[in-house]
Amino acid sequence: MKAGCAFALACVLPCAWTPGAFAADDGRWPVVNDTVASAWKQGIDGSGVKVAVLDTQAVEDYPALKDADITYRLGRFSGMDGNEVECKVGGRPLTATIKAGDDGYYSSHGTDMLSWIVGDGGNYTLDKAGMLGAAPKARILHITTMGTSATAATTLCDAKKLGDASSDNGADVRTAVDWGARIINRSQSGGLDDTDYAGYVDALRHGIIMVGARANDTTPGLDDLTGDPRSMETFPGVVMVNSVDESGTLASTSDVMDGNVAVLSYGANVLKPINYVAEGDNRVGNGGTSTAAAVLSSYLALAMQKWPDATGNQIIQSLIRNTKSGKGKPVIDPERKRGFGEVDLNALLTVDPTQYKDVNPILEYQMKAAAQYPDLKDWYTQDCKTNPDGVGTAADNVPCEAGLIGQEYERQQTAWKKVEQCRSDGGSDCMQYSATNTADGSTNNTATPNGQAKPEGDPSQSASSGMPVWLWGVIGAGVAVIAAGVIIALVVSRRRRTRVRIPVSGVAYGSVRSYPNGPVPSRPYPGGSQRSGGQAPPAPNRVPEQPPSQPQQPYPQQVPRRGFAPPQPYPPTDPAPGVPAPDNHGGNGNPGGHGRYSG
Repeated sequence: MKAGCAFALACVLPCAWTPGAFAADDGRWPVVNDTVASAWKQGIDGSGVKVAVLDTQAVEDYPALKDADITYRLGRFSGMDGNEVECKVGGRPLTATIKAGDDGYYSSHGTDMLSWIVGDGGNYTLDKAGMLGAAPKARILHITTMGTSATAATTLCDAKKLGDASSDNGADVRTAVDWGARIINRSQSGGLDDTDYAGYVDALRHGIIMVGARANDTTPGLDDLTGDPRSMETFPGVVMVNSVDESGTLASTSDVMDGNVAVLSYGANVLKPINYVAEGDNRVGNGGTSTAAAVLSSYLALAMQKWPDATGNQIIQSLIRNTKSGKGKPVIDPERKRGFGEVDLNALLTVDPTQYKDVNPILEYQMKAAAQYPDLKDWYTQDCKTNPDGVGTAADNVPCEAGLIGQEYERQQTAWKKVEQCRSDGGSDCMQYSATNTADGSTNNTATPNGQAKPEGDPSQSASSGMPVWLWGVIGAGVAVIAAGVIIALVVSRRRRTRVRIPVSGVAYGSVRSYPNGPVPSRPYPGGSQRSGGQAPPAPNRVPEQPPSQPQQPYPQQVPRRGFAPPQPYPPTDPAPGVPAPDNHGGNGNPGGHGRYSG
C-alpha cells in the first residue's frame, strides 16, 4: 500500500481551486462551470467523502494528483481454483503504481479517472492544460486491477492459459466496502462469475453507490433496464452511465443497443491525454463512458458532502428523480438510450435527498422489470439450495447466486416498511431501521452514513414498539448468524462447481464503432405499453484513420438529438396480460465474456 501526498493546508479553497484560473473551452467544462464554482465557494469540495476507484495502474507522481489524498493498493488476483496468485506482467510483478517515465508512461487510464475526480489542473508542462476534478478534497482508495498500456487496451496478467491469474472482482469490491467507501467508480467493463456476486451484494447492502461505465460499443444486448449480473457494469443496482457532450448529445461511442443505461454524464468533447506516453499532451477529444463515470462520481461526492445524513440509496433516488428531464420524478427514456436522463449537479446540491426512501431505485426498477419478462423473471428469485445449476442454457447461464440480489432488494423494501411504520407510530430516529443502517444486522448505529459519529442522547428505546434497543441488537445478531450460515453454504456450493473467471479486458476508450444498419427491434415495455420510435439514430460518419503521431482518435461526430416518445412511468406497473417477450433477451451467448474497456 502506498499513500499519496497529504492535503496542502497552506492555501484556502478559493486560492487553490478558483475556476477562473481555468478555461471551460479547453475541455474541462464538466468542472469549470458555475455550479461547481458555487459549490467550492461554499466549501463543498468532496471533503471527507471516501471514493474507491478500481482501475489500471496509476502514475503516483502525476502533476494533477500531487496534493490529492490517495491510497494506492494492489487488487487481488486469483486462479481458476479461487486461490490468490501473484499477477505478473511481462515477467515482472504488477505493482499498485508506476512513476512518471517508467516504461515510457506518463499517464494511464487509471490516472485519467483519478484526475477527473480529484485532479488540481497540474501538468508536466505549462503550455498544456492539466486534468481537473470536481471533488479535489475527496479521499481516494485506488485499487489496481491491471497494468497500463499506451493505448488504454488491457494489460492482463501473464498466464499460460485463460484464467490462470485474473482480477478478483468481488474481492476488490469487498476491499472497498471494508475501507468505508461511499462511492465505487469502475470505468471498466468485463465479466463476473458466481463467486463475485457476494462482494457486489455487500456493497448494495451498505448503500454504497457503484458507478459503472457502459461499454463503448453498439453490441446488441438486453432491451430494458433489467440488469445482468454476469457483467460488472450491468450488475443490478450499479449506476450505469452513458456519455454525452455539453449540449446533452449522446457520444457516438455510447452504447445505445443495450437497455441497461441509468444516467447520462459528461465524457464527450473533454480534455484527455492524446496517449499515455506523451508527456502532458492533453487535448480535447472523446473521453468515452469512462470519463463520464468518473465525472459522475465526482458530482456524487459533492452531493454526499452536502447531505451528510443521506444514505447512498437516497442520493441515487435524487440523482434519477432530478435529472435535467426528471423534474422530481424518475422518468425513463422509452428507447432506453438515455436512462433516467442527464445528471443535474445543481439539483443534486439543492434538493434534499433525505425525503426519499432508503432503497436503491435502480435495483428496484430492475427487479420489477425483469419479473415481467418470461426469460428473465427467474434470474433474481433463485435459490441455490433448490436450483444449484442456475437458469438458462449452458451457453447462457445465470448462476443461482443471482438470487442474493433479489434477497437484498426484499431486505431493503422490508426495512423501509419498518421505517414508515415507526414514523406512523410517532417514533423518533426511525431511520435506524433503514436498510443501510441495518446492513450489519443491527439497528441504532452510532454513525451516520458518512461515517461521522451520531450526537449524544440517542433514545435507548424504540418509541414505536417500546422494545429496548439492546434487544433489537440481539435479534440482529441472530440474523447475522443465520446470514453467515447461508454464506458458508453458498461457499461450499461454489466449491462443488466449475469455476469460470472471466478477465477484465478492453479496447481503447473513446474508440469509434459504427452503428449497425437497420432498425432496432421493437421492444415491449413492462406494463404493456409498446415503445415507439424504435429506429436507431443515423449512423455517424466513420472517423478516418489517424496518423501514427496521434494514436488517440479525435472527438467523433455526435448522434443528432432526437425527439422521444412520451416518457414511461417509473416503476413499471403490473404486467398487462399477453405482453410478448422480446426476441433477443437471451444475452449474447457468451456470459461475461464481452469484457472491454468502457471508456
